[in-house]
Amino acid sequence: MREQQSIQYPAWYEEIALLRAKLHAAPELGHCEVMTTQLIKERLRAYGVEVLPFDLPTGVVGRLRGAKPGKILAIREDIDALPLQEDTGLPYASTVAGVSHACGHDIHAAALLGCAKQLAQQREALQGTVLFVFQCAEETFDGASTMLSKGIFQDESPDALVGFHCAPALPLGKIGLFSGVANASCDVITIRVIGKGGHGAHPDDCIDPIVTAAGLLMQLQTIVSRRNKATHPLVLTFGEFHGGSAPNIIPDEVLLRGTMRCMDNAFRLKRLEEIRTLCHSFCQSMGAQCEVVVEKGMPPLENAEDICTQLAESSRKVLGADCVVQDLTPSMGSDDFSCMLEVCKNHGAQYLLGTHLASLPQSGLGLHVAQCIFPSEALCPGVETLTQFALDYLK
Repeated sequence: MREQQSIQYPAWYEEIALLRAKLHAAPELGHCEVMTTQLIKERLRAYGVEVLPFDLPTGVVGRLRGAKPGKILAIREDIDALPLQEDTGLPYASTVAGVSHACGHDIHAAALLGCAKQLAQQREALQGTVLFVFQCAEETFDGASTMLSKGIFQDESPDALVGFHCAPALPLGKIGLFSGVANASCDVITIRVIGKGGHGAHPDDCIDPIVTAAGLLMQLQTIVSRRNKATHPLVLTFGEFHGGSAPNIIPDEVLLRGTMRCMDNAFRLKRLEEIRTLCHSFCQSMGAQCEVVVEKGMPPLENAEDICTQLAESSRKVLGADCVVQDLTPSMGSDDFSCMLEVCKNHGAQYLLGTHLASLPQSGLGLHVAQCIFPSEALCPGVETLTQFALDYLK
């Protein structure tokens, strides 16, 4: 596929596009991907790929052993949807109210199935083993850690790990590669500010957790502006502030929830400790108490240079000499692909798969946008790049 205007559909395309449409119409949230999991297992078995018997309610690991022994390659794609009402107008739009594949994970899952089918048909030429990891619950930050806790890499540690993510900012037929730290870490922070409630007319008899939490929210930004080096990107965002039940009642407690993201793991751990210290000190100064819980953490996503080089070479074989885009900047967005990558000693990479069709403006709107369309044509470069890399890497 060298020009998006002259797509040559391969023999497998119709089947995989139909699978994609089926997944898209029936999206499932993280840890609830029961139908999706069952469909993936059925397809893998039909292709002759072994489904490994891990104790996973959702998510699948398939294994394909080549005719000759060799290295182990893991290919990971995520399968969960978002709690977002779709507004694309597609004939196969989501039939589940308030849930949609607005991040392209249906493209991810279908492309990995296409790759599994292609490689299974070339088993005799395959040297080594491929693990097909269909990961649950990426959007809830804990799918990778859940699957790792079940030992998916315990007996067969991959020599490399790869995968792609849809990128509406890149044209269809292009892939994006960034060697080094490509995505930020992410930690979910929950702060419970505990005061003493009472009548709104008598704040002097209370310890107001709303005022305390509001002050704390502003103080926490000094971690970014005054504790962190400006040369080390850091984003601290609190998207939840819960407390109170009436305008004339001071509540007993307030709950804050947010995320912290950065590009350096050592700085990440230091900033988290500073957040804990600041929370306790500030609340104590106001006569309140607090509880701080950090959970669902993932490290920065760091792509290996040699894997990026191989991905570029493999992609050029199937998409053309000018298909690789490398003038990219790191993203403060995160992906728990990094958790699996860390277990593989960071020998791997997640690349970007362009999904913007010039003839379809909605395809360039962006991730997590209700109106964004991820065209099924993206399955072609998705399947082809994954398959070619597997063949080249294991050769």
